[in-house]
Amino acid sequence: MKRFLPKKKKAVILDVGAGTGHWSRALAKLGYCVVCSDLSKKMLQVAKKKAEEEKLDGCISFIQADITDMSCFKDGFFDMVIAQGDPVGFCDDPEKAMRELSRVAKKGAHVCVSIDGFFSSLSDLIAAKKHKEIDRFTRTRITEFHSSFPVHHFTPEDLRKLFKDNGLEMIKMIGKPVINFDLHQDEVEKLLSDKKIYRRVLALEMRYNSEPSIVGFSRHIEAIGKKV
Repeated sequence: MKRFLPKKKKAVILDVGAGTGHWSRALAKLGYCVVCSDLSKKMLQVAKKKAEEEKLDGCISFIQADITDMSCFKDGFFDMVIAQGDPVGFCDDPEKAMRELSRVAKKGAHVCVSIDGFFSSLSDLIAAKKHKEIDRFTRTRITEFHSSFPVHHFTPEDLRKLFKDNGLEMIKMIGKPVINFDLHQDEVEKLLSDKKIYRRVLALEMRYNSEPSIVGFSRHIEAIGKKV
């Protein structure tokens, strides 16, 4: 993300669906003015407390807002907009969310979105032998997250269209991760506990994470657009 950060000092960045403010604090430490926004009042209370503990609350504003209706923010106000950890996919209407993210960004500003990949979730359903859900998922691109709320998933082409339809030129897509192990999670963690192996795998991730032929198979996709 550092490659796409605003160059000017004191640029204003909107962190949408910020939760407890992990990215807001990271950006504030780099010298940016940050607006930490989330639908959950309780999440924002935690975010504010964490910022106060790190003496960053003077650099961060906390505003409760719905990603699909951010009418509290002016058109073209922010120098950058980020939505990390799936807020676009978790909301009721991703199209409305992207329209709002684009609306509040300045012309030429970058919009960075992290979202769930379609193909990895399809593989999970196949492995779980949930055949009835597979047909619905391929048609709707929606799964139920812990049976509590719908989650929208995207292919790279879905994302390109979503960005283009909302005035954003796709600059880059990154898979997180693109290297998948045919191992149980516990075995993966044991493997990567070896620092030498970890560094090697990380180097390979950084080398191939924007390879177009495999980005779509990653569990998460980071999409970076520019408002035109």
